[in-house]
Amino acid sequence: MIVFHVFQGLFLVAVLGLVIERVRALAYRSALDAGPFRRALVQLLRAGEHERAAGLVRDARPAWIAECVWPLVDPERSEQDRIIDLEDALMDVQGLAARGMRALRISASIGSALGFLGAAISIGWIFVGDHGLMRLQAGLVENIGLGRAVIAIALGISTSSLALGSWTVLKKIAKERIAESRRVVASVEEALSPKDLSPKDGVKDPVEPSVDPDEPTAH
Repeated sequence: MIVFHVFQGLFLVAVLGLVIERVRALAYRSALDAGPFRRALVQLLRAGEHERAAGLVRDARPAWIAECVWPLVDPERSEQDRIIDLEDALMDVQGLAARGMRALRISASIGSALGFLGAAISIGWIFVGDHGLMRLQAGLVENIGLGRAVIAIALGISTSSLALGSWTVLKKIAKERIAESRRVVASVEEALSPKDLSPKDGVKDPVEPSVDPDEPTAH
């Protein structure tokens, strides 16, 4: 049973590692203050200062908003490639937002299942296990079995709570990152459209529909 508890502990550590990686990606590496960035970028583009606008976006990378906007302001990119590369960048962001979300949701179910399975094994050991000399002390076998069951359930609930709670919070953040990226892209396209883009070249419906980061994204 100790081996089973060790396995539960390792699984909990693995889930914690996944949560930390997702927090770093969604809350730090991808983060950018979208409002001031969008206003500054649109102001530069409307003033015709495309080089400064490109420099602003370049300095903001690898934030997801900057990665999405970069195809529109990259001075070395051909006009024919801009919209295609923009769509690819938006799809990449959706894929990055979805990464690990399904694993967290599945881990929540696995964690609770392991907890109840460990409890069942521990209680079963009380009745059918090889107890040896422990039977000589009244109540010792029962105490050990119930103690192991409590440990298994505690580890299972801890893992499930961590995975499910993190999934709920990170999913909301991921949706916000995708929506922010689309809003900034729409503003940049609007700022560029009089000179550099025809109206038909824009990304249709840049804000909606909102993409569920828990759903897999095809590439």
